[in-house]
Amino acid sequence: MSTKLVVNPNYFEVKAVGDEWIASVMKYNEVEAAKNSKVDVCFLASIWSPIAPEDRLKIMLDWHHWVFLFDDQFDEGHLKEDPTAAAEEISQNIAIMGGDAPRYTADSNPIRYVFQRCWDAISEMQNRWIDQHKRYFAQLLVQVDQQVSGQNFIRDVDEYMNMRRGTIGVYPAINLTEYGSNINLPQHVYEHPSLQECMTVSADLVILVNDVLSYRKDLALGVDHNLISLLIEKDGLSIQQAMDEIGNMVNQCYRRWYLALAELPSYGEKIDREAMRFVEVCRALALGNLYWSKINSFKTGRYLSREGHAVHETGIMHLPPA
Repeated sequence: MSTKLVVNPNYFEVKAVGDEWIASVMKYNEVEAAKNSKVDVCFLASIWSPIAPEDRLKIMLDWHHWVFLFDDQFDEGHLKEDPTAAAEEISQNIAIMGGDAPRYTADSNPIRYVFQRCWDAISEMQNRWIDQHKRYFAQLLVQVDQQVSGQNFIRDVDEYMNMRRGTIGVYPAINLTEYGSNINLPQHVYEHPSLQECMTVSADLVILVNDVLSYRKDLALGVDHNLISLLIEKDGLSIQQAMDEIGNMVNQCYRRWYLALAELPSYGEKIDREAMRFVEVCRALALGNLYWSKINSFKTGRYLSREGHAVHETGIMHLPPA
């Protein structure tokens, strides 16, 4: 999984245009626009697809802006504990993909407007996008229901990981990056268990990284869907034991990755080349998220505040006792 970081050469041009556009759509003031620019989701998109042409990288950036805005409503916003409103919001976004929605504008509904623009652009990936966004949306509703019913610490690790694989957004992001990298993978190859397992491993690695880095922020915001919290509350582990268990899970991800690749059959030179490019997308998402999260933490304090640089340099993070 480990490889040298490569950044799309169109990064600077696309970031400037995309950050200005989303600031206009969301009507950010100068402080809000500067904060969004620092988060730098264009860097994340540029790692995921270092070969995307400028126009496709711009769509990837727009989707990144959308998914952060959309997801925040469910994590810490007004939809966090409102199942009815959450279901309605998701229904309206599904309608966009079904062609049943009105044409949104930046004034009528800016977040849906951004999603609709992305949907319009990705014609060749729309079937996979429908499937994976519905998967994402469905698990967001599970998250809201569990939050409201107080089930966050009743579920076991497998149940938690299954839910988070949906809510983390990696599956639609993989399809987005397929589009960015212009990968042409036949559906029957895409559906092979080995490639589906590569997608799952990618999602799991993103979950594990995010839950470690966001743990303190989640505690402060009262966000319960964090694996560290679950291991402490349900399994009675100390915080160090919980971190050690997550380390074991990361090691298992590597094992699962290579076993999946070993089981992938050959489909002939042309298709095999596209399959390996798809595998590279899965790898780039997991590794890119790690790079971006670490850099973002010490650049912006998104997760680790002033300690971000020290954590980046030493690999040691101090957490509050359980």
